[in-house]
Amino acid sequence: MGLEVVVKDVLARGEEEANRIRQEGMDEANALIVGAENTARQILEERREQASLQIERRKNREISSANLEVKRSILNTRKELLDKVYNEALEALSALSESEREAIIKRLLESHADSKRVFSNSNDESIVKRISNLEYAGTILCAGGIVLENEDGTVIHDLTFNTLLGSVRETSLKQLLEILNV
Repeated sequence: MGLEVVVKDVLARGEEEANRIRQEGMDEANALIVGAENTARQILEERREQASLQIERRKNREISSANLEVKRSILNTRKELLDKVYNEALEALSALSESEREAIIKRLLESHADSKRVFSNSNDESIVKRISNLEYAGTILCAGGIVLENEDGTVIHDLTFNTLLGSVRETSLKQLLEILNV
């Protein structure tokens, strides 16, 4: 019987050792599973944060792009309006009566008394020759107004309606761009 007891004792210890090893294996496997789940949760959370940041950046880009498009549209509309006003003003100035054109040309002539020669369009030639003591230098293509020149031709004052209105339009466009921050 002594041998049987020893065998049973060895088997019992073997069984205990096997159970202990199994339990350690299970504990280690559970720890690995918990670690993997935690890592997966962290990765998932990081991915969600990255996706959220990408969505926010894209949304901001889209909003900025839309705002820029709106500004461009407003600018184009206002530029078209300025162009229309410019063209209508030129038409209105071209259609002024002779007395109205004469009054305007007188004021333009007075603004630069140091000039020696004057140019005008063909419609205003007779008015300019009648009211000005300056040498009439010829006709130019314009809607109205005059061009004044000094003795040696180095100083030219372009006071045509086209240039004066163009200057106003350019100033208005610059102000419009500043307002729109473009």
